[in-house]
Order: sequence, then C-alpha cells, then structure tokens
Amino acid sequence: MSGSGGSFADTTNPTTTFSGTAGTTYTLRWTVRNSPCTASTDDVVIIFNQNPTAAGAGSDQTVCSTTATLAGNTPTVGTGTWTVIAGSGTVTTPSNPTSGVTSLSVGVNTFVWTISNGVCPASKDTVTITRDESPTTANAGSDQTVCLTIATLAGNTPTVGTGAWTVIAGSATVTTPGDPTSGVTGLSVGANTFVWTISNASCPPSKDTVTITRDESPTTANAGLDRTVCSTTATLAGNTPTVGTGAWTVIAGSATVTTPGNPTSGVTGLSVGANTFVW
Repeated sequence: MSGSGGSFADTTNPTTTFSGTAGTTYTLRWTVRNSPCTASTDDVVIIFNQNPTAAGAGSDQTVCSTTATLAGNTPTVGTGTWTVIAGSGTVTTPSNPTSGVTSLSVGVNTFVWTISNGVCPASKDTVTITRDESPTTANAGSDQTVCLTIATLAGNTPTVGTGAWTVIAGSATVTTPGDPTSGVTGLSVGANTFVWTISNASCPPSKDTVTITRDESPTTANAGLDRTVCSTTATLAGNTPTVGTGAWTVIAGSATVTTPGNPTSGVTGLSVGANTFVW
C-alpha cells in the first residue's frame, strides 16, 4: 500500500473495506500466494476526493444595464463553473467566479455557481441579477407664454417608468404632479420653470424642462374725455401705462396722430364732425 493514514478491515478478505483520508491517493496491492509458487499480485488505485468548497454565488443584484459582474467565491477544493438557468445573460468566462456577464434581459436573470470535485456531490449556489429597463425619454413639451395665472402642461406619457412634475422657478403649483398634462395654477409674472422627470427603479431618471412665461396684464387704458374743438388740431389725453406700451389708432375721421406711442400726442388734420381715436 502507498499513501498514508489508510487501513483495511481484513487484509485477507478480497472484498474487505478500506478506510482512507480525504484528499489522499492510495495504491493497494492484492497478493495471492501458493507456496512454493511465485506469488501473483495486482494493484488498484483508490482516490479519496475531498468534498468541494461550499459554493457562494454572491448577493443578488439590480442593474440598469445589459452587463454586470458576478461575485462567486474562489474554490480551495474543486473547480467552479457558472450556468444560466433564467434570462438571456451570457457568462463571459464560465470558470471565473467573478466573470462578467453580457446580454442581460429585462427582468430576472438567474445564474448558478457550481463547485465540483471528482465523484463528490457538487456544491451549488444561485444568484439573481435583475435588469431594470431605462425609463422613457422625458419630453416636457414646448415653452409657453400666457397672460393668466393658469396653464396646462404638455409632457409625454411614459411607456416605461413613471413621471412627476417639479417646479424649479416661479411660484406655480402643479395640480396633479404625476399627470403629464396636468394643469398649473398660481403662475407668477415672468418665467415659471417645470421639470418633467420619468423614473424607473434603479435606472437613472430622464428629465426635460419647460418654461411657462406669464405676461402681466397691461394697465387699463384711459383715452381721456371726449372733446369738441374749432380747429384741425388737438392734443390727446391718454393715461401713461405702468405695464405695457400704448398706441393710438384712428377709427373715424381723417385725423393723423403725430406720435402714436405718446399718450398725450398731438393730432392734426381733424375732419369736420366726429374724429374717433382708440388708446
């Protein structure tokens, strides 16, 4: 016998039990004698394999990509190999415990790390890599200009993920933040800026911005009192706007406004009878 630590239950029994040490290879010799003849011998090799290292496939992962990296343990006894049991992932180097994987399908991709050693039962562990799909690209719609404190947004409806409006400039309030075409109230004068964000699980969100500019209502026009003159000229008496700009137009008569943008412009060429001006 070669190899240490082994023992026979009965060395004279051709089918005796032999006990050895795991991880040791033994060469055993069976000898048949019939004196004075030369003995007949034959050898047999028995390998006592060790149980493989317990497989550890690593923690489950969630990614937003078609690629990832596995995190199996390195065996001290036996050899490991990855197999795919769910999803469309491809293991780049199946024998590498930390192999990369490609072509992950959306949803669950399941991998088994199996460590084997000879005839011993293999050790297996499973890991799941869940791939989230990238959200729909956000589109907040075209910029708007209004003359009210209310408006309607025009974001796109996501096919992947969920959307939410946020206000980043101005005093407006979004009525229904999760509605791509929500109304808004309380628009402040000037720029009101909104961000439409579409999110899906672990993936980076997609964002787009829209601005609704509210113009302030113009000063209420006051063209002054009606007048009667005995001349072809006169002076208008409109009010000076604090918001907006004014302009005179002639809607009746033959008069000409000297400076249409001046609330107190002179007029010439008044025709006999009514001459009507709009401020």
